[in-house]
Amino acid sequence: MSTLGYNIIVLALLAAIVTGAGVYLTIFDQPKELEQLEEAEKLARLRQAEVTSLLAEEGTSARVAEEAIAKWRARYKVIPQKLNSADVINYINQRSRTGFKNFDVVVEGTDRTSDYSTYSLRITGRGYYSSLYKFIWEVENSRDFYRVKDLQLENIDLMAEDEVTGNNKLEVMVSFSMRVEAFFGGKNGLSAPVGEDDLGAEDDLLPTSAANLDLPPVPADVLPDERPAVNPFFPLILDQIPPNTYDLLDVESASLFSIVEGKAVFRHRDDFVKLGVGDPVYLGEITYINPSEGLVIARLNKGGIIDEVELTLETGEAYRQAFGTSRLAPAKPTN
Repeated sequence: MSTLGYNIIVLALLAAIVTGAGVYLTIFDQPKELEQLEEAEKLARLRQAEVTSLLAEEGTSARVAEEAIAKWRARYKVIPQKLNSADVINYINQRSRTGFKNFDVVVEGTDRTSDYSTYSLRITGRGYYSSLYKFIWEVENSRDFYRVKDLQLENIDLMAEDEVTGNNKLEVMVSFSMRVEAFFGGKNGLSAPVGEDDLGAEDDLLPTSAANLDLPPVPADVLPDERPAVNPFFPLILDQIPPNTYDLLDVESASLFSIVEGKAVFRHRDDFVKLGVGDPVYLGEITYINPSEGLVIARLNKGGIIDEVELTLETGEAYRQAFGTSRLAPAKPTN
């Protein structure tokens, strides 16, 4: 065999070996390695996603913790360590002196838990709705930790004699029943701190002493309205119109006499009364005055029915021409 043939055979063998190795690596070895790399990539992505989720949870937990700490530091209720029934009765009596026909208080007893203790009182009575609303508002929003529960209300109308006129008048009141709980003896730190640097000073508080502490005021925007927006027990439409207690001008019986300097002058009985926009009259107020039209409007609340009364000046046609659309012909010049 010649040298050329020998070289060809060697080259063919080398090519076969290289091709076989490449086929083996491509078909058998590399897919396994690629699969291992893909699994490793998936695992890395899962770990990255887990880390991202943990970081997000950490951020959320941090915000929740900050809010909880802020609320805890903003607590304003003072819980004394000691309290007796005389202290609670005195606290209730100070807030129920006016606006009630009767106000009966019965001490039901003391309840103790592992975190705090409470005095329970049963209160019944009747009074004006606004007075009852004020009592509950002061009890639940003062520094002392009191709570109203099981409140029940019932409308009641009473006829009473007017001390001034001697006539009978209708008093719209409510009959109520409720429980009031007074908290005391809380765990250390449960009460609002007395001083900025003395978080344990609540142990030295005397009963019902919250009003005497030098504490920052509670912002008004975090408290409910101090006055009721509406009395749900007061009838929207009355059977009888309220009497003219303050002897105000009755625009429906008075006559409009004149309008001077933007104010309306009425003839009332044997006298004259001058009123402007916003001035009160019987059952309402003056809402509109127009001197050029000789017009005055009053808005009245007739027991829940709103009405507007228009009064006009009684003047002659010649006087109206000076303010109206018609014009007087000018006099002809004389020679």
